[in-house]
Amino acid sequence: MDAMPVQPEAMLVTVAVAVAAGAMLMVIARKLETSAIGLLLLGGIALGPQALGVVQPDSLGRVLPVLVSLAVGLILFEGGLTLDLKGYRSASAIIRRLLTVGVVVTWLATSLAVWLLFRFPAPVALLAGSLVIVTGPTVIAPLLKRVNIAPRIHHILHWEGVMIDPIGVFVALLCFEFVNGMSGELAVANFALRALTGLVVGVVGGWAMSRILSLGWVPEDITNVFVLGGAILVFGGTEAIGHLMDIGEAGLLAVVTAGFVLGALDTPGLDELKRFKADITELMIGFLFVILAAGLDFAEFRALGWRGVVLVAAVLVVVRPLNVLASSSGFGFGWREKVFLGWVAPRGIVAASMASLFAFALRDRPGLEEAGVFVETFTYSVIFATVLLHGFTAGPLARLLGLARAIPTGWAVVGAHELGREIGRFLGSRAKQPVVLVDTNPRRIAQARGEGLLALEADARDRTLEERPELLEVGNLLALTDNEDLNTLLCERWRDRFGRDHLFRWGSAGSGDRRTAGVQVWAALPKPSVLSSELFHGEARVMQSLGAAHHTGAHVWPLVAIADNGVVVDPDSPEQLGGVEMLSLYREADYLQRAMRRELVVRLDVDSRPELYRELVKRIASMHPAVSVEATVDELLSRDETFPPAMGHGVAVPHAYSSALETRLVAVAQTPRGLDYHAHDGEPVRLVVLVLGPPGDPEGHLETLARIARLVGDPEMRQALAEAEVPNGVLELVRGFCCE
Repeated sequence: MDAMPVQPEAMLVTVAVAVAAGAMLMVIARKLETSAIGLLLLGGIALGPQALGVVQPDSLGRVLPVLVSLAVGLILFEGGLTLDLKGYRSASAIIRRLLTVGVVVTWLATSLAVWLLFRFPAPVALLAGSLVIVTGPTVIAPLLKRVNIAPRIHHILHWEGVMIDPIGVFVALLCFEFVNGMSGELAVANFALRALTGLVVGVVGGWAMSRILSLGWVPEDITNVFVLGGAILVFGGTEAIGHLMDIGEAGLLAVVTAGFVLGALDTPGLDELKRFKADITELMIGFLFVILAAGLDFAEFRALGWRGVVLVAAVLVVVRPLNVLASSSGFGFGWREKVFLGWVAPRGIVAASMASLFAFALRDRPGLEEAGVFVETFTYSVIFATVLLHGFTAGPLARLLGLARAIPTGWAVVGAHELGREIGRFLGSRAKQPVVLVDTNPRRIAQARGEGLLALEADARDRTLEERPELLEVGNLLALTDNEDLNTLLCERWRDRFGRDHLFRWGSAGSGDRRTAGVQVWAALPKPSVLSSELFHGEARVMQSLGAAHHTGAHVWPLVAIADNGVVVDPDSPEQLGGVEMLSLYREADYLQRAMRRELVVRLDVDSRPELYRELVKRIASMHPAVSVEATVDELLSRDETFPPAMGHGVAVPHAYSSALETRLVAVAQTPRGLDYHAHDGEPVRLVVLVLGPPGDPEGHLETLARIARLVGDPEMRQALAEAEVPNGVLELVRGFCCE
């Protein structure tokens, strides 16, 4: 096909309308909770020359293949960036079989059908067969989101869609070399050289981007722009190298590899980068489908005739079932599961874009024009048929076969710290509910998995997390981060998925009157990290029992109850729940009260801070001989210079860490003669509260300091503490304050 002269106005309108229409149709599809592919195809046809004529792909001339190649490259870069090999390794063996044996069966069986029906040469038949290998997350994810299928089947279809795209692309590229008319050995050698080039450039490009970001050379606010530019450079640079070496296109493999390397390395800001790339990918998918669908010619579909109908039917009802039968053999699948897997395999953007790319190339080569038209028309026919048929029949078929899953009742607990793990363990073992812990901290995730809990290392704000098969049976969210605003944001994020009544978040006292999503729980308790620190250090423990009889007291908080009507988080009146399973938190006492010792409450007649500290640390060392008196005194004096301990009104609160301690200690000294602490109000210090704690417990250390600040913030309490009998009078005052 001869390229039409470039018309700037038509080009601008075509690109603008294709981008805008793609975005709008994606929004509509999301609102309707349906696959966007069908809407995009119909929208592209309606806007194209066959109907309204607003989108004119031919007006782009030679620019169109470049735009399509670049868009496909960015889509595949995002696919490599989000490729989860950990999830693949943990997947069932049937998924690996689908990605190996299943790929070969689909490829060769489809190629044979093409050859038998249309008598194209073997290279063309193999190319056509390779283009329908892929399913892809862009079509599978919306379908699975809409169809409540059994977790096992959902898991298989999800991972097949995620992993099969790059495999299908590589096979299609190899077949394209054969279509170019080369001999088999030369085609394989050419492909191997191209693969090596793509891999090398991709690895180097991905590593370089990660290294530059890790060194902090790129300002945080333009990280996404930098990576987008880097991906385009990797793609374009590899394409240029490939043409110089006369080995064809290698850019697609390079961008997939670069994205994978960037995602596999510990790259700063990776979660935000993935969200940005997902947005770019959505935009590219919308643009591509509209503009490619607009360029389709109905006459080419009619030209396929009855043979085209038979070929598409063979792909749907013969090839896919053969794939599933070969891949599932020996895995204990029933006929119902095989029927559903053998029917559902919609094709999407990768198949369409690769078919159009090859069609652009083949139409310009003598003798291959017909092959170019055929592979594109055949591929789009399969896309139309699978998206339409599978989209409308998957749900009814799942219900007919008894594979529809029940309403999800499981729990997603955001926070894999000690508290989150204890709650997750209780919900899983006692409530018999599926539980998934979500955290960005790899150490916490490893601990959770080591304890036999299902845990995902992910950002709970990530939109793609909703598509993870691990969350299929989850219908409730419990946000347990220290950041109250983040907990609220997480509830807002998951509101549409779970509903307002199934969202729970920790929030401090006084923050519960906000008109936000999610039920606030445990407002009287400190931050989850503080509670987790207490659990870790043995300063708190969880208790399970039947009923509420043993779960009352000043330092006992009911966390979760299992009642007849389900799980109750933060029950208001646990004694009214009757004979239920209860998980409660028992805290030994207040932070301040726990850390105080009779031996460390004294009255001292000293003249200087060093003398005061030495006397107090000597008493601590008598209880913990590993504590170095002089080193600790020096540390206290040094911290005084950096963090002045004087609070005014005659009170000072010096504090430091000591690796010789395993628990916090608080010493209280009355200094009647007063000490000069350079207080801002000029008043001499007559009451010193010294805090010494282990370095591994910053949460408890800070909470203790906060508790002291509240204690001495009361003028009457300050005076009473400075004049009380030691130690009994001081301890009694603190005890009364802590029990309020």
